[in-house]
Amino acid sequence: MRLWPWDWAPKAKDDFDMRVKQPDWVNDVHNVYKGEDAPSRMFMFGSGPSLVSQIDLLPQMEQEMTWTVNRIAKWKELPFIPKHHSIAEPGPVVGWGKRIHAQYDFPIVKNRIAIHWVEIPEETGWKWCAKAHDDIQIRWQGFQGLGDYLPPLPTGWASPITSSQLAAWMGFDEIYFLGMDTTQEGQAYDVQRGRTARKRSILSILECADRMKVQMEHAGRKVIDCTPGGLINKEGVWEYAELGDVLASRSTVWSY
Repeated sequence: MRLWPWDWAPKAKDDFDMRVKQPDWVNDVHNVYKGEDAPSRMFMFGSGPSLVSQIDLLPQMEQEMTWTVNRIAKWKELPFIPKHHSIAEPGPVVGWGKRIHAQYDFPIVKNRIAIHWVEIPEETGWKWCAKAHDDIQIRWQGFQGLGDYLPPLPTGWASPITSSQLAAWMGFDEIYFLGMDTTQEGQAYDVQRGRTARKRSILSILECADRMKVQMEHAGRKVIDCTPGGLINKEGVWEYAELGDVLASRSTVWSY
């Protein structure tokens, strides 16, 4: 807990002083996946090497709502087409929003979302969602998407966590994470040598994950980690569940 006064800090109601609003499409999708006639759970994917050990189960994701991030398309063995794909870091954005770097693209995904503080033109093929500058963070300013107003998104220090605020805004009550190994090295597409683009602050990710869990549970929602051996569940921040058990609990098969 920070011990200095917070009156000076940027606030969500003021869009974190970004002077930018969410585009119309973001407002239009508020709670579209909420209610008895809608799926309640989203499977949010990182790109960690643990996904390789779960590949026999992943074809079942065709019957689920799924969301991938960043360079997951480099994993050619991915056995399903995600429903959503996003980038949520500055690196993939080229030329002040003119395009998204090709290695982060996933062209066969219908809903590609660029979460960034610079507006991304529609002609890029990506939907733009406003993001706050990276000094605005979930661990400090809180997890967004649980109320009736969505400011520019704070960073979660990991793209799946940042993106999950938009999933919560869409109305998903349960968010299950996969591939959240939270290591400096190793990716599903290169288990031995794959690296994150830049060294990341693991502690910052854990703190954002903890803030997300607390706020989701307070709102009557749920966060579960299905990453075998993932650091976030090993540290006790998120509850762990076997992916096979979660998939077996499906009560309804949705047609998308």
